[in-house]
Amino acid sequence: MKKQDGFILLMVIAVLTAASAALAIASLSARLGAKEVGVTIDLAQARAASEAVLARSVLELNDASPLYADGRPYHFAIHGINLTYWLVDTRGLIDLNGAKKKLLTAFFMQLGLNAPDAESMADTIADWRDKNDKERPRGAEARAYQNAGLPGPGNRRFIDVSELRGVLGMTAELYQAAAPFLTAGPGNSEPDPLSAPEPVLALLPLSAAERDEILDRRRNASTPLSPDSFADTKEKADADKPKTPEGRYLLMVEAELPSGTKQAMRLVFSTGPRPGEYAILSRRTLPFGEAAQIYETRAKDVNF
Repeated sequence: MKKQDGFILLMVIAVLTAASAALAIASLSARLGAKEVGVTIDLAQARAASEAVLARSVLELNDASPLYADGRPYHFAIHGINLTYWLVDTRGLIDLNGAKKKLLTAFFMQLGLNAPDAESMADTIADWRDKNDKERPRGAEARAYQNAGLPGPGNRRFIDVSELRGVLGMTAELYQAAAPFLTAGPGNSEPDPLSAPEPVLALLPLSAAERDEILDRRRNASTPLSPDSFADTKEKADADKPKTPEGRYLLMVEAELPSGTKQAMRLVFSTGPRPGEYAILSRRTLPFGEAAQIYETRAKDVNF
């Protein structure tokens, strides 16, 4: 009998132990679930704040005291969320649909490729976007892609910078280094220096004094140079014509919440002919801190 009582006691202890373990697991799961919910809420708040920055930025592009779309950082807080953002006119980036071989070659050499490889990448990009199947000296057309077991070139304009990953010879590392300075635009052959990031400015036919003037104005949060500062006579005449707010812009937003949650987003959007009109063209997350590495200037506080 004592033996049976002892067995029953062991069974009871085993059941209680299992129940305690189950309760502990359930409690841990609940805590983890609550934490996950909290993070999800934080990320939703950060995204909403980023979109508020976008809407406000579009409106302020046409204000009497506008935001300058030249990559200078702005800072403000809303509902306890600290935000830093950079607005960039994409005309200051290298246009995959129009950049010439010389500029693309210099750009990829700047990123670490040797001259032959950089020239090959420039030719291959040009072959990807042109409509014919005639291969450039260092380029690649359909047969080269087929031999590499890859989908063929687009033989059309780039729609998004991410398509650069499908260009023959493009590596993940090179793409990550190049993408922040590129745009899939209307076909501009040369970036606008007034909104170009410093690495792109270094590739343009400007004097050191001109480059320093542009960068100093960003760093000092002062009015940028006039758009016709580097224009020829015809372009200066065109600059005097009435302007519309239409354009394509890049907005990088970093949000930091009181909980410590951080999120960075990169949005490309276009603006319409009427103030406040815009459409988001692409959206993706960024590593927090990447934007500051591209545009290293002092943040300016903005009161919304």
